[in-house]
Amino acid sequence: MPTISVIIPAYNVEKHLERCLDSVCGQSYRDIEIIIVDDGSIDRTAEICDRYASADSRIRVVHKENEGVAAARNTALDMASGDMIAFADADDYYEADMLKKLNESMNTHDADMVVCGYYEEFPDRIDEHGTGRGTIVYDKIEAYKDYFRMGGHIGSGCWNKLIKNTVIKGLRLKKYRMAEDVEWICRVIDNCEKIVCLDYAGYHYVHREDSATWQGFGDANIDILRASDEMVEQMKLNHPELLEHMYAFQAAWYSAQIQVMYKHWDKKRYTCEEEYIKRGLKLNMKEYRFNPYIVRADRIYICSYMLGCYKPVKKLYDILSTLKNGIGSHSG
Repeated sequence: MPTISVIIPAYNVEKHLERCLDSVCGQSYRDIEIIIVDDGSIDRTAEICDRYASADSRIRVVHKENEGVAAARNTALDMASGDMIAFADADDYYEADMLKKLNESMNTHDADMVVCGYYEEFPDRIDEHGTGRGTIVYDKIEAYKDYFRMGGHIGSGCWNKLIKNTVIKGLRLKKYRMAEDVEWICRVIDNCEKIVCLDYAGYHYVHREDSATWQGFGDANIDILRASDEMVEQMKLNHPELLEHMYAFQAAWYSAQIQVMYKHWDKKRYTCEEEYIKRGLKLNMKEYRFNPYIVRADRIYICSYMLGCYKPVKKLYDILSTLKNGIGSHSG
């Protein structure tokens, strides 16, 4: 039985899939199974999947009708036989020793989940995240506090994590079009007693202009807020002592979607989305008002949006932030 099951959903990624599969098949840690779910692709994705499967006996391929990334991952989770689960998006790729380092840490610390840092690749630059602070070991409550902090070690994606299959315990992703793994990881953490964050970047998260996150603004963006609303209810039920942290996390998501909406502003087109945002903010504003964990920028963006003056306030805040950063960079 393989130690690690690597789950890769794939939909119309013929330009990127080979790099991803080469990085996973070429891992220095060899005791793996690779489950690729072709989610109804209409390009050469299916052909590439089958070609790699014929060349590597560790690869299993499922071809199914298109239902979205959550359903694709769930299909693979139902099939996974490994003691641990890892994920990769088909347009991203691993460092050659990523799984080895994650597995070694899992064994050393007897952890339920191990997280590594990652490289975020843009067309014009590469940023490194989650490194430079040493290895950190969290219990469940500290892990939640980190998870609810933007820029924390754990991060909201499932792709930079190795998770014991036993803590997943049949948990499956819900069919949000965006942030499906954010809400799922929140539930998985509740089954963990120890989570380790490594001072090592092993994953390459690649931005491409035809991906879902680059397709403007729409109802899929509201799924992020729906997921955060559901996470609030989970915390109310299971960890009310963490609600302030969760509300700060939710406020950051609302702030982010306000910014994306205005970047692609179309009042007639976004009527329903704007109604959802305003309704959610009105409902939660009392939880945001004196919350010490909400960062200044999110508080300013949310308040100015509710007061109907978001655009000029955002422009002024950006100018002041630029000036402050410029002064700071030349001081001393």
